[in-house]
Order: sequence, then structure tokens, then C-alpha cells
Amino acid sequence: MRKEKVVKLISIICAVLTFALVCVLVFQFVKISNLKKKEQELSSSLKTLEQQIVDYTNQSDYMNSAEFLEDYAREVLGWGKDNEMYFK
Repeated sequence: MRKEKVVKLISIICAVLTFALVCVLVFQFVKISNLKKKEQELSSSLKTLEQQIVDYTNQSDYMNSAEFLEDYAREVLGWGKDNEMYFK
């Protein structure tokens, strides 16, 4: 009779422990899934930011060029048209 109680107690402890471990495992899988989703979002955001940096760098290079000054003078100030040359 004593042996049966010990076996029953060990079985209950094993069942409870197994249930607890399964719950922890499920929560860890959910956490992993959420982290992978967050990683994908951050990767996408990184690509967008890298493209913006390239675009801003190109725009900055253009604005610091003589071509920009010529285009600005032609378009905004009306100082000549495309393919026109003025001599002093």
C-alpha cells in the first residue's frame, strides 16, 4: 500500500511537471515567433533607411554641383534656356 502511494505521487508529480514544461515550451515558441516577426520588421526598416541615406547623399551631391546652380539659374531665375550659351 505504501508503494502504491509513492508510485501515484511520482506519477502526479511527473504529469504536473510535464504540463508545466509543455506550457513553457509553447510560450517560448510564441516568443520566438514574435522575435522573428520583429526582426523582419527591423530588417525592412533598415533597408528603407539605407535607401533614404543613398537618396539624400545623391541629392546633396547634386545640390553641391555646378549643374544644380545652372539648373536653378535656368529654371527659377530664368537666366537662359537649355542648350543656350551666353558669352561675355
